Amino acid sequence: MDQPPDPALLVERWRSGDETAGRELIDVLYPIVVRIVRLHLPRRDDEADLTQEVLMKTFSRLHQFQGTAPLTHWVSRIALTTCLDRLRAQKVRPEVRWSDLTPPEAELFDTTWLEGKTAGPEKAIVARDLVERMLAVLPPADRSLILLVDLEGFSLEEVSQRTGWSLSKIKMRLFRIRGQLRRQVQNWGERA
Repeated sequence: MDQPPDPALLVERWRSGDETAGRELIDVLYPIVVRIVRLHLPRRDDEADLTQEVLMKTFSRLHQFQGTAPLTHWVSRIALTTCLDRLRAQKVRPEVRWSDLTPPEAELFDTTWLEGKTAGPEKAIVARDLVERMLAVLPPADRSLILLVDLEGFSLEEVSQRTGWSLSKIKMRLFRIRGQLRRQVQNWGERA
């Protein structure tokens, strides 16, 4: 039976530009990272995504590895810290799940999102509550930005003057916020 390659030697080969060593290093580290991610997986995260994030962090920081401890210990620490950070983030900004919706909110979502119908004025209060619930998961600065632009109708230039942020920063934040809200709504649609 073949002896697994020494991770420290693979790191040295990778640092000298050997891409094959990088692939071999992933083969050695993957089982370690997956085991840690499975043990500490935050409940709403995908195992494959979190494992990939840990491996990307590992390779982006590999130049910092000094060899005072075994590489597998160093990578295990990165994996554990990444999982714990994700758990902390979920506590700070919990996402709204389908089961958290009230029956009127779920009905409104079904009517507008899944069936593509316009809700009548009698549903305005329910719609407002649903929007407030979705926005509540955003950090205060992001929530203010989306309210200013999308709900109050301020132009990007007006928001820039009010906040002191550059137009590119505003556009990037809006792109990120809208993507987060879109994913949340899509997740609801999949569970409905």
